[in-house]
Amino acid sequence: MVILGYNDYFPYSSYRPSQEKVIQEISEAVALGKNSILIATNGTGKTVMALSAALPIVMQDPKRKILFCSRTFTQNARVIEESKEIVHKNGDGDKIQSFGALSLRGRNEMCIHKTITRLKLPPRESMSVCATLRKNKRCKFFLNLFKKKRNKEFEDYLEILAESPLESQDLMDLAEKDDLCPYFLSKTLLAKEKIVVCNYQWIFEPNIRKNFMEAMGTTLSDCVVIMDECHNLPEIATGINSFRLTPFTLSQALKDLEIFRATLNLIHFIENLAEILKNIKKNQNFNEVKLKKHRFLQEILKKNNYNSLTELKKILIDLNEYGEAIQAEKIERNMILRDHIFPIVDFFNQYIDHIDDEAYFPCLTMKDTSKGKSIALEVKCFAPRLITDPIFKESFATLSLSGTLHPFTYTQLLGLNESGKKLKIIKMKPPFPKKNAKVLLTRDLNTRGNNRTAETYRSILIALKPILMNTPKNVGVFCASYEVLNGLLDNDFERLAKMCNKKVYHEEMGLSAKDNDVIIENFKEQSTKESGNGAVLLGVCGGRNSEGEDFPGDNMNAVVVVGIPFQRPTPSGNAKNNYYEKLFPGKGRLFGYTIPALQRSNQACGRPIRKMDDRGLIVLMDNRFWQHRAYLSDWIQQSIIKIPNNTTIIKREVQSFFLHE
Repeated sequence: MVILGYNDYFPYSSYRPSQEKVIQEISEAVALGKNSILIATNGTGKTVMALSAALPIVMQDPKRKILFCSRTFTQNARVIEESKEIVHKNGDGDKIQSFGALSLRGRNEMCIHKTITRLKLPPRESMSVCATLRKNKRCKFFLNLFKKKRNKEFEDYLEILAESPLESQDLMDLAEKDDLCPYFLSKTLLAKEKIVVCNYQWIFEPNIRKNFMEAMGTTLSDCVVIMDECHNLPEIATGINSFRLTPFTLSQALKDLEIFRATLNLIHFIENLAEILKNIKKNQNFNEVKLKKHRFLQEILKKNNYNSLTELKKILIDLNEYGEAIQAEKIERNMILRDHIFPIVDFFNQYIDHIDDEAYFPCLTMKDTSKGKSIALEVKCFAPRLITDPIFKESFATLSLSGTLHPFTYTQLLGLNESGKKLKIIKMKPPFPKKNAKVLLTRDLNTRGNNRTAETYRSILIALKPILMNTPKNVGVFCASYEVLNGLLDNDFERLAKMCNKKVYHEEMGLSAKDNDVIIENFKEQSTKESGNGAVLLGVCGGRNSEGEDFPGDNMNAVVVVGIPFQRPTPSGNAKNNYYEKLFPGKGRLFGYTIPALQRSNQACGRPIRKMDDRGLIVLMDNRFWQHRAYLSDWIQQSIIKIPNNTTIIKREVQSFFLHE
């Protein structure tokens, strides 16, 4: 057998600056089973470098696979596109053995059954409804797939599908055409694929990972795990290990218990919980408040006339058993299987198990909704390693990719130096000419909380005017928060954009991914019109558009970051900083507060430059960026120019950039 190297898998005719050296370093690290990190800016080709480096290793062993984690469907599609380039466009393609690559979506996104598409349920509930439909033979798509599995022709069909890279939408189209379930068709294909592209939760959520690995017929020890935009991993991991309980869940659980004639002690337990939350909501006004852990439990015990924690644990066991009985009864009655009881049991088991663990923070949160104030019980986790350790310790090798990562923070928070594997950190210089990016910092503006006044917003608009007027096409304005975004809108942002002949598109809190896609499509379309002055997208740092969307060429000539997206001080935020301070003396606030905010800023700054020949103007509108510039990306630090909030000077700097290419 001929042993192939990364050169055989790199699909393009030439390497960009430093690409070959970086691919070689990654390939060596993967071959030696290391955890490696690649820090490389936009436009460096991180995806194709990762694939070209890892494929020679996994192709040598039929058991090995590449698991590629990303956050968005756009990023998933990019992996499949590069895989297709490797298979079909390699200059010496005869050497390359074809391989399968498949991008996955969740059940909600792939399901074509009207019941699930109509209900728009959370993932766990969708899984329950799907199970009911399958159990009761009410899903023709699954039944058709099940019948086809018995045919030899179907196995040949699967082999053909797995011969080359396939994007999830293409698979969904094929499945729907043949009246097959796209979700279970994708799971059937998993064992045959060499590359599987998926959301982080598929690999990092323990219960999902177990089923996922079984479907693939492999274990982590045979997998190279690649994580794109890995700077999000600490937050993703702690989110997986956090729990939430709302009055809605309690009310729905109570309905089930009453309908299925549960014992009075179970019904009263849920009623008492709901009453406790109702009284708190009625008598308090807060966004977030720390729960006094033991006192809250004592209140529950007292309300239910329990003499000890043992009685509470027993009622949770009884509740769980009755919940399982209700589910079985629903199946018998051909009812939709929605489970509201298990989340209550799970929440309180987690609460009790971690009551004295500083890595967990029980709290009450309240937020305004269209229907009034909404209250929730939460247990927030601060320790990402509880979720990430198995991946970094058990995988054959891992590769973390990011353009904005602060490597010291990442390795410390995730314990990469204690994983039992050697660690390799690779930094790649930006491949684009320095003249392609210009970074301005307005030294006279500050969006700290007390400064968020009408006067400040008007000053920001004054500074924005010469940018909007003199940028050829599209501009992105990403704010520190929705409060800042709304402050600009309230002070005539749209009127300013109209004066500059730019159409306005702006994000809204809670907007669905589908509706957001329409906004972005229309925004980008404005850059292609010969007549007109483009458009302006008003969004927030940390949102899907400032991190997960690409705006090459005229799609975004300039980006303005208004304020640093620090999280508002909250009891849980302060507790997290204190927790990190105990683990990493002197660095608690830095790890928990400062660096995450600057990473969100870095992500927003990188939106305009996605290709080698892209040019982008970046304007940082907050003088605190200078104080924290050490945590900005290297290419931003190297290009930053401090200027006053003076329209003449801003106009001159913007014009000089766009008029002198």
